[in-house]
Amino acid sequence: MAYLTPNESGKKIKAGSYERLYLLYGKDTGALEPFAKKLAAKLCPPEAEVMNLHSFDARELDAMALEEAMQVLPMFAERVVVRLTGLDMEQLGKSQGDVLRKIIADIPDTTVFIIEAGGEKQYKNRKSLTDKNKRFFDNCAKYGDVIEFSFKTVSETARSIVTACEKRGSHINKQNAEYLAQICLCETAHVNKELDKLAAYAYGKEITREAIDALCIKKIETDGFSLAKNILAGNALFVFQRLGELKSQNYESTQVLAIIGMSLTDIYRARLCRSSGRTWQDCAEDFGYPKNRDFAVRNAYNDCMSVNLSRLRHTIVLLSDLELKLKTVSMTEHAKFLAVEQFAANAMA
Repeated sequence: MAYLTPNESGKKIKAGSYERLYLLYGKDTGALEPFAKKLAAKLCPPEAEVMNLHSFDARELDAMALEEAMQVLPMFAERVVVRLTGLDMEQLGKSQGDVLRKIIADIPDTTVFIIEAGGEKQYKNRKSLTDKNKRFFDNCAKYGDVIEFSFKTVSETARSIVTACEKRGSHINKQNAEYLAQICLCETAHVNKELDKLAAYAYGKEITREAIDALCIKKIETDGFSLAKNILAGNALFVFQRLGELKSQNYESTQVLAIIGMSLTDIYRARLCRSSGRTWQDCAEDFGYPKNRDFAVRNAYNDCMSVNLSRLRHTIVLLSDLELKLKTVSMTEHAKFLAVEQFAANAMA
């Protein structure tokens, strides 16, 4: 009974060692939700679900009905499985929270309680849970397994992509697998959707970089580095073409400015670390980068020394001034996007 990784928990389950309580949480919901479904199916086979599987949504929780379900005896099955989805202790009422804490402290031997708390709302920053969620999760760890589904690194996701491609009857090399992981920000759900398209398109052949660029929807965050780098390099043709594409895709001006600002910050931090003789891994650790964004630090670290430091500082100042303007002056969305384009032009002047 402790905090475990999905792999550690999976090994226990395969060995037939089950707990009465499982709490699944983390930002990678694309990995969490299939794990929860497979766990519930293993503990309660389809033929036993009608009488022995009880599901509840924490956002519309009937605490009394949940408490009653926990005490039901299994019917023609080994155990009863109770699933609670969408849990966020910050949103749960006090009386509901009290009932939930009472339930996890006294789970019958014939019942398994699976709690799903996936998503970002349970976190107060990149890494730390909110106070109420942290206290509840620590309490759950006393009675069962608490499993975090955090985003994998690019290299870890790439290995999974290679395996998934083989299962779909296609293949992909390591470099393209890492590229796909980067543009999907290592989000399992996004990766799987793109792999379905790519495998169908490849039809048993190799998945190429050209196919990825042609078919896959990039997370807007992946545009930040290319935009920031080309603004600093004065590549106006690329910058204005990409800004026009983002505008036509109905991205808001504040979103675009935010991703450029994030990447400028990555470059500045990388320049600071590299000038101090530190590695990109040091930079990622010192500034608390999540695993699925360590590639951003690595890319910035590799390119930062070619950037003119005065231009970098000047660009950050211009961006800061524009952010303040967009937050304090009433403007139409068209005018805001025009202001973003003017910022890019001024930075490249």
